[in-house]
Amino acid sequence: MFSPLHSTYHDDYDGGRTFHVQHTFKKENPAARRIRLDRKEHVRMAFIHAWNGYKEHAWLHDEVMPLSGGSKDPFDGWAATLVDSLDSLYILGLQKEFEHALAALESIDFSKPNAERVPVFEITIRYLGGLLGAFDVSDGKYPVLLQKADQLGEFLINAFNTPNGIPVPYFWWQRENERLDGEAGVVIAQIGSLSLEFTRLAQLTGKRKYFDAISKVTDHLDHAQNNTRIPGLWPSQIDTKAPSFEGSAFTLGAYADSLYEYLPKEHILLGGQTNQYLRMYRNALAAATKHHFFQPKTPGNQDILFPGSLDAQNEAPSLRTEVQHLACFVGGMVGLGSRITHSISELKTAIKLTESCVWAYQNTASGIMPEIFYIDQCPAEGSCDWGHENVEPGHQHGFTSVADASYQLRPEAIESVFVLYRITGDPVWQDKGWDMFQAIIKYTTTAIANARLDDVTSSNPLQADSMESFWLAETLKYFFLLFSEPDLVSLDDYVL
Repeated sequence: MFSPLHSTYHDDYDGGRTFHVQHTFKKENPAARRIRLDRKEHVRMAFIHAWNGYKEHAWLHDEVMPLSGGSKDPFDGWAATLVDSLDSLYILGLQKEFEHALAALESIDFSKPNAERVPVFEITIRYLGGLLGAFDVSDGKYPVLLQKADQLGEFLINAFNTPNGIPVPYFWWQRENERLDGEAGVVIAQIGSLSLEFTRLAQLTGKRKYFDAISKVTDHLDHAQNNTRIPGLWPSQIDTKAPSFEGSAFTLGAYADSLYEYLPKEHILLGGQTNQYLRMYRNALAAATKHHFFQPKTPGNQDILFPGSLDAQNEAPSLRTEVQHLACFVGGMVGLGSRITHSISELKTAIKLTESCVWAYQNTASGIMPEIFYIDQCPAEGSCDWGHENVEPGHQHGFTSVADASYQLRPEAIESVFVLYRITGDPVWQDKGWDMFQAIIKYTTTAIANARLDDVTSSNPLQADSMESFWLAETLKYFFLLFSEPDLVSLDDYVL
């Protein structure tokens, strides 16, 4: 999602604070420019190939099936890939495709889902985020985008109608007379990753109720943050009735990832007019640095950091050295936060966290990072010497086991690489990203679009018949922006 930093929900907005996030780039030499533009065009052609496959085989459905040419509708059948990719189409300069998609958008009624159950979090990030992002990057030239976003917002706000204001994770919208109440076992990201979209909707429509709704959720999270089993962090699942945050499993990956990601971004989006989100982020970062981040034992003794998972059933939290592709956003998050706080040490941490995911890409036979793997932790004291024969990357050496060898076309690693490039200006990140792109395209491309992979530890991974909307909406967008001119979607002007 993209959000220009030039408006707010406040009636008395005075401009807020401007955050200088991006590196000040110098003039590019001709040779570097030729390489960059060639890479940019390769990304653009990959996007067009996948978009055309969706358009031909699954138009107005949520997802295309890139092997069979079929379609599926896991997100209420409102054309998730189309809506989620609108801002990407505009950013890539595909104006005719963008306007064709807008014409199709007119036919979608966001007040009437094509399913009984609405997953509030997924609908918010894929649809509401897609509509608002496209409205913002196109400078508000297409009113239909905001109209549809407001229509969807008016529908989704009903999910917040609970006794304590925390939305239900799944909204059975046709049960008009059924009371909405809290539930046990709710994934923390489902309630903690709605703030950017609802805040931006409030800013653009002037409807304060959207911001008020999300602020109630934030207040619950704020109140609980220092009263969990690991103060500063939230458990991955909670009971939203009270609410209760007594869970003992903690992660920065699946179930919790975007909750943390949104904290510094929301601070920037609000122009620093409140310190609530920044304070929550700072508390979370301190706890994550202490408990989650660990140096792995690797061939070549890499100076990198991974975020692991935590078990807090006992008095002292115990670390599980589980590494998730989903958690690769953390490097970019810490990098962005370092620009808010002007912290050189945090930037160094961000670099180590991002380098770890790049290393994980390099360390498989396919050149693509697995979804989940385990790796040994360096000792708390003394040297962290690999102690074995030094081997070249690409052989899974260092991984103690691979729990999920798939690649699901995820954007988290390239998002952090892109952010690190934009805030440091170091072209080495473009080279790292290019290696990632080449490997991904080599193995995921089908005759129709791009497919998830079953086993990236294989030198010839099998493809699966799935392509989620974030492939076009995020992954390829970040690759494209990595090789674009730095002022295209500048991080000084937009929140992604």
